[in-house]
Amino acid sequence: MKINYIIALLFLAFISIVVIANLNDTNKIGGTELNGSGCVCHGLERDTSVIVWVEGPDTLQIGQTGYYRMYMFGGPAEGGGYNVAGRYGKMELVDSFSYRHPLALNELTQAFSLPFPTTLDTIFWNFGYTASDTSGEWDTIYSCGLSLVWDSIPDPLDKWNFGPKFPVKILDNITIISSNNTELDDYQLYQNYPNPFNPITTIRYQIPELSFVTIKIYDVLGNEIATLVNGERLVGEYEVIFDGTGLIHQTLPSGVYFYSLQAGNYIKIKKMVLIK
Repeated sequence: MKINYIIALLFLAFISIVVIANLNDTNKIGGTELNGSGCVCHGLERDTSVIVWVEGPDTLQIGQTGYYRMYMFGGPAEGGGYNVAGRYGKMELVDSFSYRHPLALNELTQAFSLPFPTTLDTIFWNFGYTASDTSGEWDTIYSCGLSLVWDSIPDPLDKWNFGPKFPVKILDNITIISSNNTELDDYQLYQNYPNPFNPITTIRYQIPELSFVTIKIYDVLGNEIATLVNGERLVGEYEVIFDGTGLIHQTLPSGVYFYSLQAGNYIKIKKMVLIK
């Protein structure tokens, strides 16, 4: 029992040291090639012994959130910090290991340094990125990793390096089939195609007058899965893409799903089938 108490006290002491040693970490912004010149307070030159890279989806639709990891190994490898930034899209916090500074909303940095289990290990941070309609056809995620000697002293003993720029192709998920000069008699929600689908399908609808349009996806229990459209649309015919793999915090299993169109007093629901 005493051994357990001693272990618990040692663990709490270790955590306290980590927190105290990293109280200023949240001030370390401007570390990527987009917003700054690297972790210059730890040395002016990038070090190729530190290997940094980002993994995650390379294609997103406007408004879609992708989930990524920034990996790092090499250097002193006692502790590590990081920065990631997107030029146009919004960087998303996914846990308490990271921090978004109010002066750099498109950049994330560590809330505290992470320990390397051994100097031969790789550590990583999770983050999200939401594609913006201001990015055009492409956006870029920038990364920077700091491998440090864990003595709370920023000096040239710590090593940092940029990761390769990570390009993300941005797709417009709404296609206007006909212009607002077209005369349409009524609201219509068409059957999705292909159906069954895996994992992407297209939903087509038409609007006979200026309307606030909402298109949502539901499972068989009536739980809302996604909102594809939520805004005003001019008269015309439209297509919107639904991707069953690009949803926040979930991947859809095979099964029956429903999609609904609500515009003014018009409400229509249709069924579709996902088969993997």
